[in-house]
Amino acid sequence: TEARSLVDQAEAALAKDPPDRGGARSALQHVVVDAGGEPEVAAEAHFLLGKVDEDDSAFEQALGEYRSSIAAAPNTRWALRASDRIDWLRARSEGNFAPLAALERVRRDPDLAGDAGSVEALAREAESFPPGTVQIEARMLVAEAWLGRLHRPSAALDELRAVASDPKADALTARLAERELVDVLVSDGDIDEAAAEAHAHANRLDPRFVRQVSRLLVRRAVRYGAIAVVGAFLALACIAVARAARRQALGSGTREARRLAPVAALFVAFVAVGGGLLASNYESGNASPFLLLGGAVLPLVLIARVWSAVGSERQGARVARSLLCGATVLAAAFLLLDRIHPEYLAGFGL
Repeated sequence: TEARSLVDQAEAALAKDPPDRGGARSALQHVVVDAGGEPEVAAEAHFLLGKVDEDDSAFEQALGEYRSSIAAAPNTRWALRASDRIDWLRARSEGNFAPLAALERVRRDPDLAGDAGSVEALAREAESFPPGTVQIEARMLVAEAWLGRLHRPSAALDELRAVASDPKADALTARLAERELVDVLVSDGDIDEAAAEAHAHANRLDPRFVRQVSRLLVRRAVRYGAIAVVGAFLALACIAVARAARRQALGSGTREARRLAPVAALFVAFVAVGGGLLASNYESGNASPFLLLGGAVLPLVLIARVWSAVGSERQGARVARSLLCGATVLAAAFLLLDRIHPEYLAGFGL
């Protein structure tokens, strides 16, 4: 029929890049004036006109077209779809749709959504929006822009806090804002604040995520301890070497280190290469931690050997020195993983 043909023409016009909304509107208006006794075609035409009006930010006019679509053919899929659009628009009708028009102008245009000036302008506008869905969605759009395309996560904090604390925010949006807020605090290094935020709003977050944030506090404490262990090892070894040098007894230590160096290098290479090969056999494995650990352990072993040769021979001193050397290797391994592959530490409860 002619009405069906005009609707098909309108759909083809809307499918163009860019869409020919003027041509589509003209064809659809002919259909709604005379649908030729085809109520479902008329309902479809009214629905498509509503979509065109939405694209033109004529939201009140779009509501009228959706109501006309329902009236033309109440028991069709077009009526159902029109009802959904009416509900969507009514939920965002605050301020006579002016806030929604401002939001959609940025949301629909990738260039504006990726432009820092436009995002900042929307953030300022959103502060004066009436409380409601549009204000929440505008703040989330601004936050996502800072977190993603514009790479300014710290700028998203205020927007995320505003959404997470907004009583009008739906549960899903509030949870998303809370999760991203904690993630930003963690990435900024504000571990204490991130942990406090996660525990204060644990009802909105996955329990595993809350535990993961709490483990960051433990990891930080272990990091400080590891740095202290490595620092103590180096400081005490340097003191022992300096004392040996003053009494001209350092030669025995250097000879012992040279004698041990080939064996130590072979052992460290075996650990590094063997461990790396085993790790690389797993799909998610990575050989780099083993290789780097080997490179870090070798000088520690040689320093330990020099210290052992020139240090105190008393039983207590030897035991303490051995324990400290072993702890230093573990501390060095932790610091390497913490620096390059912190995800591996999760397997150790960190």
